[in-house]
Amino acid sequence: MLAEIITIGDEILIGQIVDTNSAFIATELNKIGVSVFQITSVQDDRSHILKAFSDAEKRAEIIIITGGLGPTKDDITKRTLCEYLNDKLVEDKQVLAHIEELFKNYISTPISDVNRHQALVPSKAQVLHNAYGTAPGMWMSNEKATFISLPGVPFEMKNLINNAVIPKIAATFHRPHIYHKTIMTYGLGESAIAAIIEDWEENLPSFVKLAYLPNLGKVRLRLTAKGPDKNLIEEAVKTEAAKLYSIIGNIIYGEEEDG
Repeated sequence: MLAEIITIGDEILIGQIVDTNSAFIATELNKIGVSVFQITSVQDDRSHILKAFSDAEKRAEIIIITGGLGPTKDDITKRTLCEYLNDKLVEDKQVLAHIEELFKNYISTPISDVNRHQALVPSKAQVLHNAYGTAPGMWMSNEKATFISLPGVPFEMKNLINNAVIPKIAATFHRPHIYHKTIMTYGLGESAIAAIIEDWEENLPSFVKLAYLPNLGKVRLRLTAKGPDKNLIEEAVKTEAAKLYSIIGNIIYGEEEDG
């Protein structure tokens, strides 16, 4: 199963902020067997966002969008989603009540009409409750893909990913099992190791992939397997790791496992 991540906001493209959201989302998706095919950053521009949606749904079943849900006029994600999915904005009374409660308890200024507009959501969307902010998450679908829109504020996004998005994806979609094992080596560079283990690498099962993750003086070798049979893929990775130990065991100093 493939997903794409779209981050929306001029602040990312001008280098004002660093996009840490995509790395977090990709990590959490990977844990449940969803592979991220592509990550795209687009400016707060209607035509660019529409093209990003169109391109993404040709490649992925799940499209996760972050940013562009604030109260100001340049935050256009909801309006653009409505245009793309042929929908309209309606007021969600539960979201409005939550916003009013946040202003009452935590914010010293009165709630404004601009903030009330954050209670407008696409009529066909399933609202994902954002306990820590005024912009709700939204889950929408067409015949090609599922679109999940989340606030760009990292701690709000993380809460929604962990408590709403990942559980809902796990319950909605049939996904393959995925298993990783990382072998940590020292003393030889990436190219030297690749030459030594070339025959082994060429004979890996088709569903087992190797990635080289070099750092100063060290190289991590990550084995990943994906498939419908959990026991089969775990056993395959462990078998190939044992073969790797027999070839370069003298430079291996440890391993990580995150199945």
